[in-house]
Amino acid sequence: MSPKVDTLPTADRHPEAHPRAGYVEEVALALNWGAILLFVLFLLGIIAAAWPVRLINPLWLQTVSDKLLASGPIAMVGALLLLLARLIDPDSRPIGRRVALLRPLSFWIAFGFLLLIPLQIYSGINLLRQFRANDTRELNAYIATTRAIERARTYDDILKAMRLLPGQAPALPATLNVPLDVVKTKLSNDLNPFIKRYQNSADAMGMKRLNDWFVQLARNVIAALLLFFSFAAIGKRFAYQPTLLRSVLSGRLLSTFSSRRHQAAPELATAMQMMMPEDNGPPR
Repeated sequence: MSPKVDTLPTADRHPEAHPRAGYVEEVALALNWGAILLFVLFLLGIIAAAWPVRLINPLWLQTVSDKLLASGPIAMVGALLLLLARLIDPDSRPIGRRVALLRPLSFWIAFGFLLLIPLQIYSGINLLRQFRANDTRELNAYIATTRAIERARTYDDILKAMRLLPGQAPALPATLNVPLDVVKTKLSNDLNPFIKRYQNSADAMGMKRLNDWFVQLARNVIAALLLFFSFAAIGKRFAYQPTLLRSVLSGRLLSTFSSRRHQAAPELATAMQMMMPEDNGPPR
């Protein structure tokens, strides 16, 4: 009869003989929970920034994408901690399962950060258009008020015209003992310089917004590319495949798409031949 084999790990059979094994497991476990903490903080920050959901609102898109780019390094550090825990304790099954889940998630997260670049451009351009439209709307309201005052025939018409001003209109007395032309001239002289200053201020603010957006866009594009390459260095769609970064650097990703495109042509030709009637030769 063969002796019974002890299936317990060496560290469990003689923990006093291998104190370093227990220490390694503790460090790996601490890194594992540190990674989970960072992932949870990342998700909570994104949920807080994305709630309430407004998918067609460019300001919401800009806010969420900015939060993703700002919080991306937190998730990246969490992924590195999990990989380090796997390296320290390769026999841990829970850590192994989390790393196996991390690989495909990182594959798609990398593409997600890459897609943030056109999303930033789309939301930024729409925000600039909205700001410009608001400035134009207020400027047109001041111009409409000035023209309505110039066309006024009674003091009541002037009161109605002042209500066209954006925001709270200045309070005017209910009646005046001053001639109407004097009131119209006084109001026009007050509004015309203000309209000119407002137009110059709106143009200057529009240029400042455009310059600030270009600087922010350049910073966000660099951050998105760095996060893409970082997660691409971890992510792989299937376990037997190389990482996404290796596929990109070696050109395998592009060659895969090109080979599929070239394969479509003979398959299409074969299908067309099957649909055509058979040629049995010329009639006799």
